[in-house]
Amino acid sequence: MIQHPGKTDVVEIRDRILDKGITVRIVRDGNDHAPAGSAVGAGELGSASERAALRIVQKAFDAWNDHDVERYTALLDEGYVGETHHTASALRGPEDARRAMKSCLDSLPDFRFMIESALTVGDDVLVSWRAIPSEVPGCTVTRLQGRKIAHTWTYWDGPNGLQSTAAAPR
Repeated sequence: MIQHPGKTDVVEIRDRILDKGITVRIVRDGNDHAPAGSAVGAGELGSASERAALRIVQKAFDAWNDHDVERYTALLDEGYVGETHHTASALRGPEDARRAMKSCLDSLPDFRFMIESALTVGDDVLVSWRAIPSEVPGCTVTRLQGRKIAHTWTYWDGPNGLQSTAAAPR
């Protein structure tokens, strides 16, 4: 489950967002009253729509961790676009996402996400994560339309993508 860890490395998360022009404002300990459209951590109070967006994104990460391709793609809008900074072409639609997820899970059968923190801004959710077993850090910004995932931008810090860092058998 996505939980606010109590300590968020805001600088690291901000740096991972890169050039997408998304602005976040962190509200801590409930001492600051956030205006509409401001960012809140998963464990902090947010609007009902922000809490709903976070639940949908949680379901998406749960589906990935359960290796449930159908459950994941059911969360996607028909016009879904998925982009990563390591890939020149975007995924377009649930069928592209289905093929890409199957390919990823076929090549990395022990792949999982360990969620480190999450922020919501209206219909946008930023999740900072670590890929298991490689320990590669990354983040995904998810934009929702209604109750469906419309767009994702994914970034990670590993030079070889999300490949396992374990030595290959000889």
